[in-house]
Amino acid sequence: MNPPDSTPVHTHILRVQSLFVQHQTQLRSFVQSIVPDFATADDVVQECFLTVTQKALEFSLDSNFTAWVRSIARFKVLALLRDKARSPMLLSEEALVSVILAAPNVESDANDAELQPLATLRNCLSHLAPAAREMIQMRYFSQWGPAEISKIRDCSQNAVNVTLARAREALRRCMERSAEPVLS
Repeated sequence: MNPPDSTPVHTHILRVQSLFVQHQTQLRSFVQSIVPDFATADDVVQECFLTVTQKALEFSLDSNFTAWVRSIARFKVLALLRDKARSPMLLSEEALVSVILAAPNVESDANDAELQPLATLRNCLSHLAPAAREMIQMRYFSQWGPAEISKIRDCSQNAVNVTLARAREALRRCMERSAEPVLS
């Protein structure tokens, strides 16, 4: 199949890919407005690039690239939602955090070496200051970045970074203390 403007095939594909690169930031913003999870949005954008490359010969360089790539993105998001609907239901992030924090203490089961670090971490998390524990949950359970956390908590991004660094250090020290052998 020849490209619509009768340029050599390879050159046409490179031009379409170049258009994608030029519009990638806009496309990512568009996809993130539909799919708020950053990792999933990035996956959708990458899938769009693959589709744009595969269908480059169908695109006319004098037509509206943004409209074309957005329609591809919409189809990718719809396919993603359709696939998720077929997947078994998972708990929401809030429910998962609640289950982790409210799960029975497994420290008494010393034979289960795999669960011991989780129990220790849960115990260490419970010793953090409430604000630090909340930021750790936002950062690692909800996977929000410092910029999003700073907006939610109404504080500077630097304050979030400092709180997270101190909380991680406190967790590390707590985990190390828990791993030390008890001297009788």
